[in-house]
Amino acid sequence: MVLAVLCIREFNGVRNVCLYLALMSLFGFGWGCSLNEPDVAGAESGGPIVIRGMYRYLADAAIFTDCKTGKSYPVAMEGDNRTLEGAYLATRNQPGESLLVTLEGRIVERMPMEGPGPVATLLPEKFLNISPGESCDVPSR
Repeated sequence: MVLAVLCIREFNGVRNVCLYLALMSLFGFGWGCSLNEPDVAGAESGGPIVIRGMYRYLADAAIFTDCKTGKSYPVAMEGDNRTLEGAYLATRNQPGESLLVTLEGRIVERMPMEGPGPVATLLPEKFLNISPGESCDVPSR
């Protein structure tokens, strides 16, 4: 017997469209494939795109929340992260404060420091601007 199942699931901000074909037998086995659909339009399709969002840094970990989607991503400690982090540290009023930033970046898969992975992660390729006192209207999830 052959069974086909189409599913759409979301994990760490990445929507996956899956098609599973399973051949049911005494032992059972199956095949699967998936297509990732990025939440930040174009951010997984190759080159970097301009992204605006709320950035915060606390205890050696940074989180970026995209203004357009409201989704949060850990920030990779590579690319232009040092410039982004330095601008944040020089501008913030208190530790963990969220500040609006604009950058060129991509969403990439990276292993987390803890837990299973990989997870969708923001790779900041070029820091552009930090806007203290401003925020974006983050949509509800």
